[in-house]
Amino acid sequence: MPIYEYRCQACGTRFTQFFRTMGAAERAEVACPSCGAREVRRLISRVAVVSEGSVSPAEEEAASASEKPVVFGRKELQEIMRQREQWAQEVEAETSK
Repeated sequence: MPIYEYRCQACGTRFTQFFRTMGAAERAEVACPSCGAREVRRLISRVAVVSEGSVSPAEEEAASASEKPVVFGRKELQEIMRQREQWAQEVEAETSK
């Protein structure tokens, strides 16, 4: 189940979107949860790779402190919960076949 990060080109909101498959993500028309605009850009998400001699978590945190933090309000959390419930219903429907 891929999770993609997006940024709204209209209002600058950064948000995540859950998809059941990568194909569904490619076909989806994603809208901003804050303003409803469809002018969104998929972001390249950071991944965590830990190896000997790599940057410590404290150093990484300090480096990312200058970035604008992602703020989740009630609307965003409700949308994530709605998407999660929808996904759970779809999985249940598939497993009951």
